[in-house]
Amino acid sequence: MQEFQIDRDNGASLSFTGELLAKVSSSDNNASGSSYSGQTGRWQVLALYKTEASKYICQRIDRTRWQGERDSRHTKVCTNNNEVIEFFGHNWLAKDLYDKAGIKDIEEVE
Repeated sequence: MQEFQIDRDNGASLSFTGELLAKVSSSDNNASGSSYSGQTGRWQVLALYKTEASKYICQRIDRTRWQGERDSRHTKVCTNNNEVIEFFGHNWLAKDLYDKAGIKDIEEVE
């Protein structure tokens, strides 16, 4: 376990003891292949942590290289996988995060 402090725009910074489960990033460079964000100069970083008390800390950083814009940080404390998936959604970058974190994003149909 490790001490973390996560800055966020939508509330006070978070401080907790836990572990980083997974971190993924898209790229603002369209020459980077399958990780291209689709927007020149903008990309995302997603991180998922688990606290000592088994809560999940979800973090999304929207990064930019554009003058006059600044990075934005969004963070949520979740108690289960469904809340994690609700925060990150179902896009390709989120699914990459789930894969690395061992979270199954599957809808079962009978």
